[in-house]
Amino acid sequence: VKSQENLRELLAGLAEKDGLSVDEAKVSAFYAAALDEEAIEQASLQLMEPLLSLCTKISDERTNDKAAYAKMLGKLSAKYGVCPFFCIGASPDNKNSDHSLCQVSQGGLGLPDRDYYFDEDKEEKRVAYKKHIAIMLTLLDNPTASEPTEASLAAADEVYALELRLAEAHMTKTECRDPEATYNKMLASDLTKIGDDSFDFASYFVGATGKSTEELGDINVRNTAALKRVAEVASSVENNILLNYLRWASAKSCAPYLSKAFVDESFHFYEKTLSGTDEIKPRWKRAMEFTESALGEALGQLYCAEYFDEECKGRALKIVEDVRAALEERLKEVEWMGEATREAGLKKMAGFKVKIGYPDKWIDYTTLDIKDTDSFLEMVFKARAFEHAREVKEMNAPTDREKWFLTPQTVNAYYHPSLNEIVFPAAILQPPFFNREADDAVNYGSMGAVVGHEMTHGFDDKGRKFNFEGNMLDWWTEEDAKEYESRVEVMVNQANAFKVHGQSVQGKLTCGENIADLGGLNLAYRALKAQKGFDSWPMIDGFTPTQRFFLGWAQCWRQNVTKERALQLLTLDPHGPNEMRCNGPLSNIPAFHEAFEIPESSAMFKPVDNRVDIW
Repeated sequence: VKSQENLRELLAGLAEKDGLSVDEAKVSAFYAAALDEEAIEQASLQLMEPLLSLCTKISDERTNDKAAYAKMLGKLSAKYGVCPFFCIGASPDNKNSDHSLCQVSQGGLGLPDRDYYFDEDKEEKRVAYKKHIAIMLTLLDNPTASEPTEASLAAADEVYALELRLAEAHMTKTECRDPEATYNKMLASDLTKIGDDSFDFASYFVGATGKSTEELGDINVRNTAALKRVAEVASSVENNILLNYLRWASAKSCAPYLSKAFVDESFHFYEKTLSGTDEIKPRWKRAMEFTESALGEALGQLYCAEYFDEECKGRALKIVEDVRAALEERLKEVEWMGEATREAGLKKMAGFKVKIGYPDKWIDYTTLDIKDTDSFLEMVFKARAFEHAREVKEMNAPTDREKWFLTPQTVNAYYHPSLNEIVFPAAILQPPFFNREADDAVNYGSMGAVVGHEMTHGFDDKGRKFNFEGNMLDWWTEEDAKEYESRVEVMVNQANAFKVHGQSVQGKLTCGENIADLGGLNLAYRALKAQKGFDSWPMIDGFTPTQRFFLGWAQCWRQNVTKERALQLLTLDPHGPNEMRCNGPLSNIPAFHEAFEIPESSAMFKPVDNRVDIW
């Protein structure tokens, strides 16, 4: 990706530049430390000692002092970014988007998802996982070890059993997509009641946030069953098992930043065994990712100053407004929607906020004290603590509507239902999503479809439950909602029928993205046809404007993916496989069939009665 090469050049240039700004110096120091493998090897585990010592103190306190035990678990998250048992963060209240609160989420697992603990086809992965835990625990005692000790193998079995108990109460990925099922607002002081007072959540919050339950006020517990199970497990686990669990969680969290033995073992399990990746990324790419994670907007500000093209932003904004106009037209003509629902939908569409390029207000990194004399791991812990503190400030506070959830150098886009906004970072304005040298047909098929995709998320199976203000409020009549769901069910069944190495796509898990892909293409094509003189546009390279539009879409989905990674994504990813995302919506669109004269014998042909049309 061109943006990665640009970032590499930028970071290399900082190392040669005199008179760096404060943020430039922090970015340069962090990247240099991340590249310095020799210094990381020499440091070995010395810099992990404070973290590992805290793990020991926590396990000792479990049976001595319930409040101190919980408070130190919170400190583990706040100071080191290690989050055993569950996670906390901040985001807008689903029913009051102007106010943000503490979100408490299920967590504590070392495998990617609860299904990895239960699916029959993942038994080999579970066996490999237990060995991986054992090796990491062995490395904490002996960084030069090549095989796990018998003691660590036994400890790994106990750690796995603990995680299995947590996983039993976790929601599935599909269940986690339901904004109503994951909305359980309560006073922070009431959380302890979920676990029958067995775990002191109030003291945990003090350790994790520095705030009392009174100061936190309302919180949202996304999965109450999971937190009830946390209280049971955390309050009853034997001290030695707890210690091994905390040491394992620490090793897993820090492994990419430690010596080669930890890096290689982490890669071997999480990338090679789970995803089928044969070769670890070169150090500069990993160092750049670490730097982006720690100082993302500081690096993004430098990236935009050097590489962002304001002319491209202007063209992109025109595409956005054209697609918005297409959505307005579509909402006005949808036959299955009643007038009351239509009026509310148009109001929501009119309220879309659009962000392109970079934030108007950048993150202030003043309190992130990065010095070139710090070790790499010290920098990582400082960056984690800084980001955690930013999250804490947003708990029980007015929502920051200027905040971005992606950095400008990220090639991606998003729709945020609580903010009713669509966001397109600077780096997406490059091929294959946007090509300044290409004609509008190609760019509307790529960038236009991305814009339409994000807008359609406001009306997908999840986004439709939020109103124009970003509040979870049902604005649909019962009849319209029923008709909508019947159309969505067709898309779910289409996805269920798609196979990846013999396994079916999860239609319910991916339906939001599938709705957005189809809607995005339809809206972008409508916007393209509205362009002046479209009917007389010439052929280019033997393709009509409509054909070029669909080819622009198709080239966005080229990829190389291993079998293991493809199967892993079936479990984890709410996006469908790229082949389905490319071809699935096209087979539902009449203009595609007409443009390429698709015969009935083609795999791309779908009979008219089997096609679905929502947006």
